[in-house]
Amino acid sequence: MTELSKNEGSGKSGKGVSEVVDTVLYYVVDLKKQPPMAQLGVGAGFGTVTGYFVTKGGRLVAATVGISFLLAQFAIHKGYITLNESKIERDIKNLQKVSKRDTINIPSSFITENRWILGGFAAGMLIGFSIA
Repeated sequence: MTELSKNEGSGKSGKGVSEVVDTVLYYVVDLKKQPPMAQLGVGAGFGTVTGYFVTKGGRLVAATVGISFLLAQFAIHKGYITLNESKIERDIKNLQKVSKRDTINIPSSFITENRWILGGFAAGMLIGFSIA
């Protein structure tokens, strides 16, 4: 049995795909240990891509949600879907009781440890919105 090298048959020299993936994963996994500018750059890169796709995909998502709402209303009107209003009211009352007791706490340590990544992501989102 012979072993094939990563680049055999591709006709190209350089890094293989797995080496590139390993390098990217090394930086992403140990991102907190990287310098602040590397954290800022990674956050900005992901933010830019996210902002771009959110802007471009926003119309599609809005259309999908709107059409789904209309189909649900049609199904309710025709009797395919029936709603038990007493159960809905009971669940809403229970949800209000739970929401008054519980508050969502984001640990401040998470924000302080990832401030460069979060800042870069926010700036990148704005850049992504503007270039879309």
